[in-house]
Amino acid sequence: MNNFENREAALALADKWFEAFHKSPRFAGLTDSQRRKASAITGFFAQHAFDYLGLTPDKWDEAAVAECLTEIFPRKVSAEPAFFEATSPVLSAFFTFLSETALLSEGLGLAQTAQTVQDEALAAVGDRSNWGPAKSFVMAALESGVDVRNADALRAFTLEFNLRQMAHSAGPNRPAASAQHDFPRAPRSGR
Repeated sequence: MNNFENREAALALADKWFEAFHKSPRFAGLTDSQRRKASAITGFFAQHAFDYLGLTPDKWDEAAVAECLTEIFPRKVSAEPAFFEATSPVLSAFFTFLSETALLSEGLGLAQTAQTVQDEALAAVGDRSNWGPAKSFVMAALESGVDVRNADALRAFTLEFNLRQMAHSAGPNRPAASAQHDFPRAPRSGR
């Protein structure tokens, strides 16, 4: 199997596990808000554990949970604060379910780790210095009220964002790039 096939198989297994979890009392015990976010949370965890740590669901471990929640999610996942507040409780319930149903023998340890790192994870998410460039861009769009699912709105925001970045890069003592100042002109022919 190539890496793409391995990734697809890993995500399919995580989806299968989630479907079983979705029908369980553990899932029912989550709040309405947590249940609405649960599929995305478990999906992001499976995706990022594979993409950044090379782990398939049967290889998930406590270190992977801690790294995903305190480093990878804060850097990569663009979402509102309520999403991150739901992450540890959802994953804890998911991992406990996996242990109880003998799908993942290490599930209780993973659940405990998700609970243990919750405060650290929330602090990391709130610290903008942890955000990667793509997340910084998306979060700026969301904070500006842009519907990032609307291609036209996102294009308009991208243009505005890039112009602001150029002006910021120019510094206070140098004018921002403009057609008159910074683009070379074609040489005049000698007459």
